[in-house]
Amino acid sequence: MAKKKGAGKEFTKLGREIHKMANKQDLIAIPNRLKLFIHGKPTRRWWFADTKKEVLISAEYGLVDAEAFEFLKRGLKKQ
Repeated sequence: MAKKKGAGKEFTKLGREIHKMANKQDLIAIPNRLKLFIHGKPTRRWWFADTKKEVLISAEYGLVDAEAFEFLKRGLKKQ
């Protein structure tokens, strides 16, 4: 499948947004270093850790870019 034009800029911008959103929620965002190509677009997997409890709070297989963005947009449930 061919790469989509402008996908690299979107990829970088989304990564920055995910890091900013995670920082606002006191989370550490951990991306993988590989660019996976899904439907011709670069993507990566993300894991999140709580800075206070120092535990991994996302799925063990990681969340792809869109899933990570939605995860952070929903926010953590306050207990």
